Amino acid sequence: MKMLNKLLAWLVGIAVFVNVITLILGIFYFFDFFLFKLWIAELVTTLVIAGIKVHVTYMIFESELED
Repeated sequence: MKMLNKLLAWLVGIAVFVNVITLILGIFYFFDFFLFKLWIAELVTTLVIAGIKVHVTYMIFESELED
């Protein structure tokens, strides 16, 4: 479970990095509708991964309290 938590932490970091890069590209290319849709999709993915990581962290915390 802790290995999954570490993997999710890496995935959240990568997703945030990609999200920022896509947003910066969208700003420099002015308003490209494809990049805007891609940014929205990445934002949703980042939020889902972050929510899963919070849930896994909570499960680890709960399992440590029971011991």
